[in-house]
Amino acid sequence: MGTKDFHDNTTLPTGWTLSDVRRRARDDVALSLDPSTPVYLAPYGPDESAPLNVDIILDFSGLYLARCIDDSEWYMGQRAAPEEPILCWSSYGEDLGTAIDNL
Repeated sequence: MGTKDFHDNTTLPTGWTLSDVRRRARDDVALSLDPSTPVYLAPYGPDESAPLNVDIILDFSGLYLARCIDDSEWYMGQRAAPEEPILCWSSYGEDLGTAIDNL
């Protein structure tokens, strides 16, 4: 399925652990996904999407935050099924805490 727990917290932004992420989101089962999972910016639907180059994907029980390598922004999205790509509708800035607060 491609979902795995963090094996190494070094992939998170400085100062963050998976426990911090879960606590901030109030989601005890938040996980990371394999960063090779396809992620697209698709604010107007899948027919008008552009791939995002991401290095971190966090799964919050059906909502996702993916950090884009190109601009360091966190994009929020969802997917139709576990094997489907993540379709993001917008960026929520460079700060992980702010992005989590917008879940």
